[in-house]
Amino acid sequence: MTRIPGYPFLKMAGRIINSGQARTLLLTGNIHDLFRVPVDGRVEYVPLINLLAAAWNVAGKILLVYELNGPIRFLRTPDREKVRDAWLKWRTGLDSDALAVETMLASGKARAELETRSRAFEENLRESVGNPTAALEMLRQMCLCSRTLQGGKDLLEEDLIVLIEAADMVVPQGEISRLSDADRHRVSICQDWFSDPGFLNNRDTVILLAESRSLLNERVHQLPQVIEVKVDAPDQAMREEFISWFKARQSPDNPLALKMTEADLARYSAGLSIH
Repeated sequence: MTRIPGYPFLKMAGRIINSGQARTLLLTGNIHDLFRVPVDGRVEYVPLINLLAAAWNVAGKILLVYELNGPIRFLRTPDREKVRDAWLKWRTGLDSDALAVETMLASGKARAELETRSRAFEENLRESVGNPTAALEMLRQMCLCSRTLQGGKDLLEEDLIVLIEAADMVVPQGEISRLSDADRHRVSICQDWFSDPGFLNNRDTVILLAESRSLLNERVHQLPQVIEVKVDAPDQAMREEFISWFKARQSPDNPLALKMTEADLARYSAGLSIH
């Protein structure tokens, strides 16, 4: 497993998740920066979403990422099939293989209905692209599906970790009566989702990313079940390390021209992000 640098916010988030203290975390602060991650024996600097994906790419977890106006992504391709199979069992009582057999044996309206059910998961994922309301509802229902028991067992053996980027755009701040119908609907989805006793007592986790807690709608960020974790800006040593890394990657034909030493640049850029 890739060894991720010990960022304090990452350790704190991990402790909260593992202890079950909260099932919804809000990461705020320096979320638009780049973060150090080892990739195939070399160092790379990646966005926060990529860092979280690398840190939580562990056995027993299924990681889903939702980026505004993009699709719901599964970190590992086999996980998509696991969730789809659980979804079909939840909706139809049959796994994908059994549903395929039932569809072949059926005819007429019965066959058409079974075909519609078998396509529902993929169609819901397609509808979520560019539609944050549909995406939120789909993710909420995946969490409902994961904790459903069938035959005395959870439909999903693994726990879900849902990463939602630009959460302040998904559920923006503002007086509820002045929000658009779509914004109000998303606020309502989040309130129901994050306050649901079944979700709170389960092992799935939602991670919201926003630059500031105050940018998120107060009906969401004021929920006691939502815990904020601050992503700190890099210190001087981190900035100097990034400058050295960046300089080493430049072509000999086009070297990085600095008017001061790397240490001075890192020192004088205090307060600025690595990026």
